[in-house]
Amino acid sequence: MLTAEKRDTLLRLSTPLVVDAMDRLGLPERVLDPAIRPVVPFTKMAGTAVTVLLESQPDPGKANLGIYSQAFETGREVCCPIIVVEVPKAHHHQGIFGEGAATLGLQNGFVGALIDGAVRDTHDLYRMDFTAFSRTIAPGYICGKVEAVSLDEPVCIGGVTIEAGQIVFGDNDGVVVIDPTDLDTVIEKAQAIQQWEHIMHSLFVEGYSSDDAYKKAGPMP
Repeated sequence: MLTAEKRDTLLRLSTPLVVDAMDRLGLPERVLDPAIRPVVPFTKMAGTAVTVLLESQPDPGKANLGIYSQAFETGREVCCPIIVVEVPKAHHHQGIFGEGAATLGLQNGFVGALIDGAVRDTHDLYRMDFTAFSRTIAPGYICGKVEAVSLDEPVCIGGVTIEAGQIVFGDNDGVVVIDPTDLDTVIEKAQAIQQWEHIMHSLFVEGYSSDDAYKKAGPMP
């Protein structure tokens, strides 16, 4: 389970280190489609997934986003929540997350958003220092065109199924999903790899050859 302390530790790592750790541990890597990018380059995000599924709704009178709004209240129950939203491909040019949603998020303790679709109001998100990762950025108006149909049920984001409660970690290299039962082991392994890489790179700087550096540092953890 994620805690504030473990989140701080994750943020001192990187997604490549975490993915390397998962690979070394024999775990599925669970890396999202590289088209999912940070709205503000070189920002980092780590937290617990609160999932929402949207579907197309051709009848504006039935297009209800109430569950989407409810998700921000549900997030109060988990550590460092991240709103994770699957948007139908036909609506990827219409922004589902912007200044209003970020304001709701901040009021309810959210630390980020992961949107398989579009984010808008990016100038405001930058000003608010609210971290968001998305497939695209677009100003389109989505209200009346989609309906939120599930909360805390599995969603597909960037080709990866994400369940509520799983750990989302993103940086400028991409986004990876970690099962909470694996979190401690993954963090420990990633830290060990980070330390080993630091030793190896220091030896390279000192002029050691690759072979000699490997002999001195030992095998990768």
